[in-house]
Amino acid sequence: MPKKIITIAGSDSLSGGGVQADLATFSQYGLFAFSALTSIVTVVEDDFVIHEITSMLLTEQLETIFAFENISAIKIGLLPNVEIIRLVGEYLKNHANIPVILDTVMVFKETGTVTLSEIKEAMIEYLFPFAEIVTPNLEEAKVLSGMETINTIEEMEVAARRIHALGVKNVVIKGGERLAGVDACDVLFDGEVMREFHAKKLSGNRNNGAGCTFASAIAANIALSRSIYDAVSDAKEFVYEGIQNGVELTNEIGNVWQGARNHKNGGIT
Repeated sequence: MPKKIITIAGSDSLSGGGVQADLATFSQYGLFAFSALTSIVTVVEDDFVIHEITSMLLTEQLETIFAFENISAIKIGLLPNVEIIRLVGEYLKNHANIPVILDTVMVFKETGTVTLSEIKEAMIEYLFPFAEIVTPNLEEAKVLSGMETINTIEEMEVAARRIHALGVKNVVIKGGERLAGVDACDVLFDGEVMREFHAKKLSGNRNNGAGCTFASAIAANIALSRSIYDAVSDAKEFVYEGIQNGVELTNEIGNVWQGARNHKNGGIT
């Protein structure tokens, strides 16, 4: 009997990230997944457009999936507004025994109705108290930590400590390709020990969805009762294989392939 896991996130029509990447990742780890959509993300004139799901429709989805017992983990991705964040937080509060992996997605632009500051404060108030681990990238880490720049591993470590102080158990900051140097480096802080994870940067453009897949792989490992360190370490390897064997969509766009670890040349190994 496979373990069960939940993803609450947006739909990515290109299947690079979002619920599509979550489900593909969970399948590779032998998990059975439930999903609730918070938004549908499309590309219009080379720009992302986020179509928000109403809170009523999200509530119906959450009622449906939380009716089942023995959920091993919850992975949270894009939550497009404060109302949705508050709503999801209520469900986490009522299921506080389930480990939560929070990917602090902040891909949207500030508008007259939502600002990054409001999203940040809502996450801290409604989601951070229940998060086993949060997984910001460098840009998100800057927002959460209040730092103007994060350009070095040392600055990543400072940011991780600041974010941890906001009330989460574990913080992993995804340096990825945005960090200067030949390595894609991530740092993990559990409140006591700071750890680094290194992998050589890969050339090419097949890395769309890397951050989302990384968080999903961490969630899958935690659902399988592995330690935080082992979960992050394995997720790092999983994403590396996914980028190395990624799917080229156009000359400019390519996706991580979540099936890379278990499949080669289009067939099952």
